[in-house]
Amino acid sequence: MINDTGEILRIVLDGDWSMGGVAEKHPPLTESLARLLNADAVADQLKSSPDAVREIDVSGITGFDACGCQLLALFVRTLRQNGFNAHVSNVPDTFRSKIHCLGFDHELNLPL
Repeated sequence: MINDTGEILRIVLDGDWSMGGVAEKHPPLTESLARLLNADAVADQLKSSPDAVREIDVSGITGFDACGCQLLALFVRTLRQNGFNAHVSNVPDTFRSKIHCLGFDHELNLPL
């Protein structure tokens, strides 16, 4: 889920992020977030490096609804609250329209 090369932080999300699949996504997402935030030296380096890419790639998500959108928004918010300038990338148009209809485009920093 997290690909950390020291200079690049890339989080790749995949699978079913709909009501049926979110329950399975929450534990590994929480574990990855805890590992990232508890790795003080790595976290400080990534947060302070202006060249570090903090990308959340959603191209592998196969199903997406309000439950998945809320979980993604909470994940992004938690990263930002902890000093990471994370952004969501590779958002399919169908997901982008759902995000917009649900009112999460500002939270996920997506242009209309």
